[in-house]
Amino acid sequence: MTGTDTARPRLLPALPGLAFLSAVALLTGCGSPPAYREWTASPDVPTVAYDECTEQVDNTMRLRGYPQRPLPETPQFGYRKEIFAQCMRRKGYTTE
Repeated sequence: MTGTDTARPRLLPALPGLAFLSAVALLTGCGSPPAYREWTASPDVPTVAYDECTEQVDNTMRLRGYPQRPLPETPQFGYRKEIFAQCMRRKGYTTE
């Protein structure tokens, strides 16, 4: 023998144990209902959505080289307002 037989790992004795552990892990993950149904909206959700959209709009304006708080008479003001409206609509809100 050249000694290569000892270099190979011996997986055959460990296969039944590994198969059992894999099956247990799989069944454990499939046994519970989805976690997202346990969540409910809190009363401050509109405030959180408003803050998240404000932050997203600030980042977009900065990346495009526009001022973050443009004056109302500039075209960037309308652009900022539209981006904010799109963000709020994506979160499920409508204009009042």
